[in-house]
Amino acid sequence: MTLLSSLLKRTRSGKLGLIEVVAMGVGGMVSGGIYAVLGVAMQQAGNAVPLSYFIAGIITLLTAYSYLKLTFHFGEHAGAFTFVEHLVDHPSIAAYTGWVLVVGYIGVMAMYAFAFGAYTLTAARAIVGIDLPQLLRPVISVVIVALFVGLNLSGVRETGLFEDIAVYIKIVILLSLAGLGIVFFQGDPTAVDFFNEGYISPITGFAVIFVSYEGFQLLIYDYEEIDDVERTLPIGMYLAIVIAILIYVSVSFMATLQLTPEQLIVHEETALAAAVSNIPFLGAAGFVLVILSAMKSTSSGINATLFGASRLAHEIATEGAIPRLFSFRNREGIPVYSLLLMGGLTATFAALGTLKQITEFGSIAFLIADAVTNFVNLRLADETGSNRLFPALGLIGTTVAIPIVLYHLYRTDIEILLWVVGIFLTLFLLESLYLDRSPFEPEIDDDA
Repeated sequence: MTLLSSLLKRTRSGKLGLIEVVAMGVGGMVSGGIYAVLGVAMQQAGNAVPLSYFIAGIITLLTAYSYLKLTFHFGEHAGAFTFVEHLVDHPSIAAYTGWVLVVGYIGVMAMYAFAFGAYTLTAARAIVGIDLPQLLRPVISVVIVALFVGLNLSGVRETGLFEDIAVYIKIVILLSLAGLGIVFFQGDPTAVDFFNEGYISPITGFAVIFVSYEGFQLLIYDYEEIDDVERTLPIGMYLAIVIAILIYVSVSFMATLQLTPEQLIVHEETALAAAVSNIPFLGAAGFVLVILSAMKSTSSGINATLFGASRLAHEIATEGAIPRLFSFRNREGIPVYSLLLMGGLTATFAALGTLKQITEFGSIAFLIADAVTNFVNLRLADETGSNRLFPALGLIGTTVAIPIVLYHLYRTDIEILLWVVGIFLTLFLLESLYLDRSPFEPEIDDDA
């Protein structure tokens, strides 16, 4: 069997091949990143939003390099938490990283749930003709989270083959819509003011929407499920990120051509659907297609992230970094309390937060986690066999972005800044008060 065919096929043991790895990576990143965040990104970067997505994508590729090098070096799959745990002797630093990771994934799921609720209201209005009140948006977000918590507790997962096919169909649809929107733009693309929000706007935009690329790390948590992992995982991860960059850049460029500033203000939470509806000859049909695709993608994103993140929380808890409650599993191996706690916090976040709050919190959380990962790989470059240039550039990009986001919030929305800083200070306080740090064997809870 050739190398290519061995990478493309599942093994007889059912492990993941290249097709599945790419689908998981793209599905994790594009689940909500384009449907939920596009409007927020365009508000920040204006017409330069494609450049913001490109910069964020390059830094994601650099960070993926560090994730891969460290994962293969340590042979473990708990991501940034494990990397810090191996580098430093002080347990609080690794534990705080664990808290940030867990809460960061809660923010990502809340972003998906928020988008699902917003697109559901739009679907009711566009397809059924029912204009539901905006007060139902948080209710819908809570219900969809509760549904997937229940599914994960029951041990039911979406069919792998169906999910793979759905992701590749989504790739074709999004790239096709982007191409049609660019080709059939009825104005002069050269007349568009690229830096209409200022020359620094792409940098601010990249820092704010960095959360769009989060999801590739979920592949690390499936490290043991991938066939020929040392070849399949790097190829699959890099390919998935490149595909995500292509989707984000092309779709966001199309949106800058098709959406007016006035339309963006009205449709910030469903910007992609509004942009596609302006494409000649697509109109309402394109609008409905994007709405249905968004609902499918964001709901799948909640499910996949909940599955992976609850197990990550279980791993971190068994190291004594976060409360032991997160570690308990039932006899089927399902981390019951992790699912319930993360699901409850996600639902609360999605119901009470704004899309901008959720997006910017998620970006800061993962900028911290990715900066830590790049720092660890830079320190251990000799041991991991890394080219120091890549983690150094990744570290610079992620660390510089954090104060940019904070300063941007200070100037434009002090309330969100206080809200975000308050969450991280709360995490720091919780970590300071948590004293039981001894690793232990995970327990089976018969009552769970």
